[in-house]
Amino acid sequence: MDFGNSQSTGQVLLSTIGSIKQPKSEKYQAVASLPFITDEYGELLKRSEETDNTPSCSLAEALEKQDLYINSSLAQMGCSLLWNLFRHGMTENKGFFHNLDNFTTQPIKVA
Repeated sequence: MDFGNSQSTGQVLLSTIGSIKQPKSEKYQAVASLPFITDEYGELLKRSEETDNTPSCSLAEALEKQDLYINSSLAQMGCSLLWNLFRHGMTENKGFFHNLDNFTTQPIKVA
């Protein structure tokens, strides 16, 4: 599970190490692997590193350049994504994009 954020936006993305055999399903299209964020969004990550100098660890520094709640809202929603995966044994979403400026969250579908 990868978490990343800028000042008031962020994303959470699930990935797998290798393939995981999936049961046959007539209702869902089973997916054996989820790509790493670097494989799926590698070019975007490289571009953001060139322009984004947002700190992520020091609270005092982070509050100067980050919304107070971006990390905690991503953490809560990321935990909910993982909890629903464990609870239901499957997920339709492999992650989400989150924006605190306009209070929206966009799921990222598995398939």
